[in-house]
Amino acid sequence: MSNEELTLQCANPECRVSETGRCVEGFELEKCLQYGSEPEELTEEEEANEVEAGAPCVQLRSAETLSLEEASKLLRAAPTRVIAIVGPSDSGKTSLIAGLYELFQEGPIGDISFSRSVTLHAFEQTCHDARSASRRTSPHIHRTRRGEVRFYHLDILGAGTQKTLTLALADRAGEEYKGAADDTSSGVDFPEIQRADTLTLLVDGQRHLDSGARHNLRSEIIMIIQALVDGCALQNGQRLAVVLTKIDQIMGSANEERALAEFSKLVNKISELFPNIFTTIASFEIAASPKSGEMKRGTGVDKLLDFWKDPAPPLAESAIMTISPKRAFARLRHLDE
Repeated sequence: MSNEELTLQCANPECRVSETGRCVEGFELEKCLQYGSEPEELTEEEEANEVEAGAPCVQLRSAETLSLEEASKLLRAAPTRVIAIVGPSDSGKTSLIAGLYELFQEGPIGDISFSRSVTLHAFEQTCHDARSASRRTSPHIHRTRRGEVRFYHLDILGAGTQKTLTLALADRAGEEYKGAADDTSSGVDFPEIQRADTLTLLVDGQRHLDSGARHNLRSEIIMIIQALVDGCALQNGQRLAVVLTKIDQIMGSANEERALAEFSKLVNKISELFPNIFTTIASFEIAASPKSGEMKRGTGVDKLLDFWKDPAPPLAESAIMTISPKRAFARLRHLDE
């Protein structure tokens, strides 16, 4: 190192004398005691002490999905709609959540605009494997793991109003809902169902195409609702959205007409079996994440979102009732000693 390079340095790591030619502390260069010396490397302990002694740190949100307790804080802070998305495994729940987020990337969905979200990282992780950046040969959506319920958060703005509405989208593994239907003796402990404004029931369009699988799927759907009724998980005033997913695989197939007719029969059967349980029962057909380019991503999701944001109609006094399970076993209660 030349003498000129040696003098144009300072032991003070914040000094930029080599760039500015001036002492950071305002001294004349020949009077600065650190000028011309090499900077000393800090130990790990000294670096940690410098961070602690510096400006106050700001704790940022993790932006992951919310726990039940975290979601409850949101519910108390603003007008909120809790959406419980229910269905057997692989029915398209995670694809629906990812498709909704992807649509907001392109702009408003119908008359509804995105305002903010505290779970952006979770949304991005959900969408990643369906994007070209993942380098997958075909779009893929991860399945929800078993465990406690988690929530995705969205604040939206409706047409003609400046007030935000919070959506809390409940995310639970489909196997857990099916497990409750298979074993009613285990009880039902789904707080997201009890608090939900809208219960969104997903019907797998791919399974609905197959005549054999369709019968089993229909039984699963009805048994899930029955388990929720028997477990007293449903509350007065809730609405039901019955959603046929993956319609991109139905449209244009040889069994298209029959599959759509059978779905209509399923919705009518639900209305027949569970009268007075829901204030509204509506059906939807969506393709949240089509596997081919023939159908636009998020087809039908705008209508479902519009349904989610609407409040439940007010209950007449005569409609307020206590839901009594049909099965005698489900009506049994623990006797206090």
